[in-house]
Amino acid sequence: MKEIVQHILNLAKLYMDENEAKQMEEHLNNILMMVDKLREIDTENVEPLYYPYDELTLRFREDTEKESLAKFEVLENSPESFSDFIKAPSPLKGVIKKSL
Repeated sequence: MKEIVQHILNLAKLYMDENEAKQMEEHLNNILMMVDKLREIDTENVEPLYYPYDELTLRFREDTEKESLAKFEVLENSPESFSDFIKAPSPLKGVIKKSL
């Protein structure tokens, strides 16, 4: 299982120390044990559940064109901007493996 966790981390370009990888391994083992338990259940003569939204027609609002904000208004309201772009913190900071 350790190799599988390491493979997943490599594919996702994530880094975890030994403790975090061990916890991930435990979580995956727990998930697989639950799946095995579900596979043991005999569902041969079980009718599918009724889905309450089968007969419901979803109501969508009409798509209407509206005036949008000017670019300077959007940039003015953003916490930080650079040129014509809104600057945002990287969601990947600290989780992507650094290149060697």
